[in-house]
Amino acid sequence: MVEKRNKQTARKKQQSVTGKTAISVDMWRFYLMWSVVLLCFFALVGRAFYVQIINKDFLQNKANANILRTEKIRAMRGVIYDRHGVPLAISTPVMKVVMDPRDYFDTKKLFEETTAQLANDPHNRKLKRQLPDKNLNLDELADAVGMDRAELRKKLNERPRSRYLVLKKEVPPQQADMIMKREFQAVYTEKNYKRYYPQPQPNSQIIGLTNSESVGIEGLEMQLNQRLAGTDGEQQIVRDKKGNRVKDPEVIKEVEPGENITLSIDSRLQYIMYRELTAAGVANNARSATAIAVDVKTGEILAMTSWPSYNPNDKNGVLNKDAMRNRGAIDSFEPGSTMKPLTVAMALESGKYTANTVVNTSPGSMRVGNHTIRDTHNYGALTLGGIIQKSSNVGVAKITLSLPYPTLPTFYKRLGFGQRSAVKFPGESGGLILPPSKWNVSEVATMSYGYGLNATVLQVADAYAMIANKGKKMPLSLYKLDEAPKGEQMIDAKIADQVLLMMEAVTLPGGTAQQANIPGYRVAGKTGTAHKLRPDRKGYSQTDYRALFAGVAPVSDPRLAMIVVVENPKGAYYGGLVAAPVFARVMQESLRLMNVPLDKPLDTPKIR
Repeated sequence: MVEKRNKQTARKKQQSVTGKTAISVDMWRFYLMWSVVLLCFFALVGRAFYVQIINKDFLQNKANANILRTEKIRAMRGVIYDRHGVPLAISTPVMKVVMDPRDYFDTKKLFEETTAQLANDPHNRKLKRQLPDKNLNLDELADAVGMDRAELRKKLNERPRSRYLVLKKEVPPQQADMIMKREFQAVYTEKNYKRYYPQPQPNSQIIGLTNSESVGIEGLEMQLNQRLAGTDGEQQIVRDKKGNRVKDPEVIKEVEPGENITLSIDSRLQYIMYRELTAAGVANNARSATAIAVDVKTGEILAMTSWPSYNPNDKNGVLNKDAMRNRGAIDSFEPGSTMKPLTVAMALESGKYTANTVVNTSPGSMRVGNHTIRDTHNYGALTLGGIIQKSSNVGVAKITLSLPYPTLPTFYKRLGFGQRSAVKFPGESGGLILPPSKWNVSEVATMSYGYGLNATVLQVADAYAMIANKGKKMPLSLYKLDEAPKGEQMIDAKIADQVLLMMEAVTLPGGTAQQANIPGYRVAGKTGTAHKLRPDRKGYSQTDYRALFAGVAPVSDPRLAMIVVVENPKGAYYGGLVAAPVFARVMQESLRLMNVPLDKPLDTPKIR
């Protein structure tokens, strides 16, 4: 009995192995659990604070990406005017029909799922409200925009996750409104502008054209693209998940319209010039015809065009690259006898010659180097004026060779030959003056009557305008000027007047350009009939010619300088027969439109 009590007592006094009570262990676990809970709580609170307060833009941007759309607002391209405010290039509003393929397929999937659920529960109002209310019929959409049905489905299936697919460009606003009224899913319109040219053929080679994105790719449209284009704006549109606009667009970047440009071109003169060049080109079965008219007092180009031309409003017309070229600025050629008045001006400036100096051109030819220089006739003794009037090659060659060889090419370079004009037209040629190492007796002699150098129509017109303006050269300009520039005196005014009177004799009886006469106006000018180089560049062709006439009017107070070039005329090919009549008709109409007073009596019929 005693042993049993001792065993019970010993059992009561037994302690835990760890030395801790059960309550202390439970408390430790309690504190650990709540520490973890609090730690997680503070971590969540910290994360929420960071996301919502510190880095709030992240979630905001994510949300905006789902509901906001940024659309570009196209800037209206600037208008190009002629000098009288007549528009030559304008922009008309057109619409672009665009589709969001991802939005369409997501909405279509929702429609199919909802429809399947409604089949089991046709009276479920919640499901009915989820049904898209836009038109999902692709066949109707294709018919509305004028696309092939199969083509539309192919484009959508190729880019199912795309957010931007152009369905049709250059849609008239009225047609675009009719498409949008049919409420096709994920279809919207963007406003754009289409370039339109009211007077296409006469002006296209100067103005150029734009591509489908309204970016200039030719002529002044390309050169002035940055000024004309302006700056596009941006607007934000809030849409719901069905693609519907929740509120009106918000402009986030203002549109800056393009700058309007006023040219020096007179569209009336331009039309007359193109009409006459077309008539002459067709009548003479020519390859091309080019002309330019310059205001001698300001240097403004009033007209510059060529035939054949193209219509920039017709995108199929731009396939003829030859017709797109502005020949007046880009093409360089041997100007032939139109350079003779400049050679005579050089002779007068040298001091060795006067207007009355006589040059013996007999027997009508001369041997220079390895070739012979010839006149069409033996003109005998000629004054400097007679050399211009009869267009004597021998006369100008003898004058040039009597002076140091560098005299003539240096004079030409001073006048602007061999370098681009002040116009700086895109692709403009600078022509060619041979380097000093090539200035030998043969080259300089042929240069005196317009061979052995290349010039552009712009350069020849610039030189004749300088002579007409009493030797003062005005920089050529394609833009209307508020006031005349100062200009640069290239030759003495007295010499310029003497050469001008010599050129007047060319249009009088005995001259080579009597068909350049204009009733009531004194006309001065010079013909040119230049042989063209053979295609193999082995000498000059005996069948291909270039007919030229350059002149000014009226002589008493010159207002316009004009040059006409006809390439490869068939039949008659002399400048006095082909180019001079074109000059007369265009110049007559131009002087009339400019209200230039007559400077000689009109011929009246004699009364018997």
